[in-house]
Amino acid sequence: MKLHKLNQLLGICVLCSVLTSCNDWLDVQPNTDVDREKIFENESGYADATSGIYASMSNNKLYGSNLSWYLLELMGGGAYSFGGINMNYQKFCFHPNTPYTYFQTWRNSSTDLIWSGEYNVIANINSMLQTIDADKDKFAGSDYNVFKGEALGLRAFLHFDILRLFSDAYAGSAYSPTKTYMPYVTDLSSDVYPLLTADSVCEKMLRDLKEASELLKSDPMYTGEEPSKYVCSTVSGNATYRSEYNIYDWHNRRFHFNYYAAIATMARIYLWKGDRENALKCAKEVIDAQPQKFPWVNPALIANTASTSKNNISKDRTFCTEQIFALNVTNLADKIDGYLWEGSVSFATSTVLMGMNTDYLFDALTRDSDPRYVYLRAAYLSDYSISTKLWQDDDANEQYFPWAKYRIPLIRVSEMYYIAAECEPDLAKATEYLEQVRRHRGLTPFPLDCSTKEELQAEIGKEYRKEFVSEGQLFYYKKRMNEDIVNVSRSESFTITPAIYTMPRPDDEDTYGNRN
Repeated sequence: MKLHKLNQLLGICVLCSVLTSCNDWLDVQPNTDVDREKIFENESGYADATSGIYASMSNNKLYGSNLSWYLLELMGGGAYSFGGINMNYQKFCFHPNTPYTYFQTWRNSSTDLIWSGEYNVIANINSMLQTIDADKDKFAGSDYNVFKGEALGLRAFLHFDILRLFSDAYAGSAYSPTKTYMPYVTDLSSDVYPLLTADSVCEKMLRDLKEASELLKSDPMYTGEEPSKYVCSTVSGNATYRSEYNIYDWHNRRFHFNYYAAIATMARIYLWKGDRENALKCAKEVIDAQPQKFPWVNPALIANTASTSKNNISKDRTFCTEQIFALNVTNLADKIDGYLWEGSVSFATSTVLMGMNTDYLFDALTRDSDPRYVYLRAAYLSDYSISTKLWQDDDANEQYFPWAKYRIPLIRVSEMYYIAAECEPDLAKATEYLEQVRRHRGLTPFPLDCSTKEELQAEIGKEYRKEFVSEGQLFYYKKRMNEDIVNVSRSESFTITPAIYTMPRPDDEDTYGNRN
């Protein structure tokens, strides 16, 4: 990033108003070490700073929109625009040779903000890490381990998404082991960090994650112990319902980069770089913990009701207990208004309304048994479908399912089964990993009959299309697999190829870094 400007940020830059628990963090402009000392004067300050980090991640230029349900979903083929220039944006926004100048401008305004936004969050994290060791005695119990492990792991997580977007995939024709793509930023400095190869970035990410996972063995989500008020907010809702639906005291640690998020991110990185043995090992660790830590969604919470109101269709649209890591976005309904949700902006007047490619995402033979198709989409006019996964259901008493609301999933346990299925060398065992998810998605009547790993891989690809609607993960799968992406709208079908999947590094990064 433009590190000559980094000292102006010092980790306190753009923080949105999603959270109100970090007012002290927002009220201070920490341009000096003295300011940071004031912010981090006690454990409460570290908790507020951590809340600010997640709030900045929830910005629309990052995971609040572009890196979840919007830009990447359009690019990955899981959604299409009903009209307007978004339709062409899908075709051209990454294309280096598009003849349309305004698409180049739009591309730069989107991708540049992703790059700078991710590195700004990393600056926030590094600001914390710069002081936390000296402040170890300010933390109660094992909270120091939790805060530091969370920060280290999240730093690696963010760098990995930059790598997935701004570097060539290992399987791509443009990839070279000597080609450099991005810096790995580990402290606050005016120095310009060098661009690194993909292997070097992966090495640094894994180093951070391994240290994080050791520290996070103190994580309440890992130990099962009651969390302190600083590392986990209290879970709301009726205690009887919480018990019935496996909502534990540490449930809200899913809104933090926890122990299992560190292991799952390592699984992603190993798979990205082609290390199937280690990817399988990490995925299996999470799978082994799944029954207790990530219980499958209760079918009663996703079943449709007799009401036709959108507010009564589903109680747990994002399968909250299956989430390893998610963002708590309390203004999510406002973010998707006019895109996926008809709130203040009517679908009839919206120029950015997004649809689902249902024929592409779901097999006609099995979809009527699949709750992801039956309950997590809404018909619109005669031939439109809209994803309802991120709709926010009413709960006047806030007791039945408040723990399932305001969530943007970033890592879910089903992905670990898909990774295991892809990496397990024994075909029968690999197929069983995939079947475990399929059985919990209503597909027991349709058992798989895969005689080759290629056939199984095709089925894994189908699951990515169905499971990660409105989450952006399909794009990453297609890029890693070096596969074409088919975009289908009402009026046309077009294909984008892996040659244009890599986002361009911002021009300013090379200019101010003297890399030209």
